[in-house]
Amino acid sequence: MKIAIVEMRSLVSLLNPPPNETPDQPPAAPAVNVDAAAEALIAQQRAAAPAQSGVLVIPRVFLNYVLIAIVFFGLGAVVTGAGVTALFNANSVENKKLIDDTAAAVAEAQGSGDTAAAGLQPGERYDVSADDDPARGPENATVTIVEFSDFRCPYCGRFVTDTLEPLLVNYGDKVRMVFRDFPILGQSSLEAALAGGCMNDQGKFWEFHNLTFANQQDLSRDTFISYAQELSIDVTAFTTCFDNQTHLDEVRADATYAQDLGVTGTPAFFINGRFVSGAQPYQVFADIIDAELAKAANAAGAGTS
Repeated sequence: MKIAIVEMRSLVSLLNPPPNETPDQPPAAPAVNVDAAAEALIAQQRAAAPAQSGVLVIPRVFLNYVLIAIVFFGLGAVVTGAGVTALFNANSVENKKLIDDTAAAVAEAQGSGDTAAAGLQPGERYDVSADDDPARGPENATVTIVEFSDFRCPYCGRFVTDTLEPLLVNYGDKVRMVFRDFPILGQSSLEAALAGGCMNDQGKFWEFHNLTFANQQDLSRDTFISYAQELSIDVTAFTTCFDNQTHLDEVRADATYAQDLGVTGTPAFFINGRFVSGAQPYQVFADIIDAELAKAANAAGAGTS
């Protein structure tokens, strides 16, 4: 069907009418009833071309309303898209403080992956809580490894790729791995930690953990939602949890606890309390785990003698 559009002023001219004439200009023409004139023009066109078939004549006023509706629909989409950003910006000052409190350690961690922890000595034993954070392995495992990590940290990613899985495979039920958040590398680190908490609510933390460390270059809301879809969890519940920053207090508590221990970078590990700084080679972890297993076996033997 062809469409014949009756002459109309643009939406811009409707929203921005021309300025009043100056005294030097000729007097304005008498006001005209625009709608009446449009209807008269329509009637004239219909009379002049009665033989035209399949021609739809659209009144100018109707088309104006359509254009206005399109503009406001577009504005509504922009406002909706900004909603999620606003949620995070509402806490931006506090979030920035959480990140900036430990930012000085990042420069020290560059190059070697070492955490340069203040007051912590590698190999020394410290009293460290596993809290109720995500864990792999039995609660009664002989060795518990508590890691403070950042999903954006490349050295944390190296540990996951090179060391974590071999350790869990080789030591099995003898080792329990606990993940605690220490997001020090920016807003995306914090948001990934929040997403991890929401995944943990639905029993999919470690799957999310592996996906995120395999794709550290993309720590975005859309990506996290795609992971929720891929892992077949309740996407609506996940998205609500993430957008509401449900686990923000928990992430802050982990970060504060790490700072109180003296940790200033990621990754930082405590193997039965014994401190390991940075993404050390597999054998460094294996040696400490073996020593802890031997110690436990000796203690058990002494207890039965």
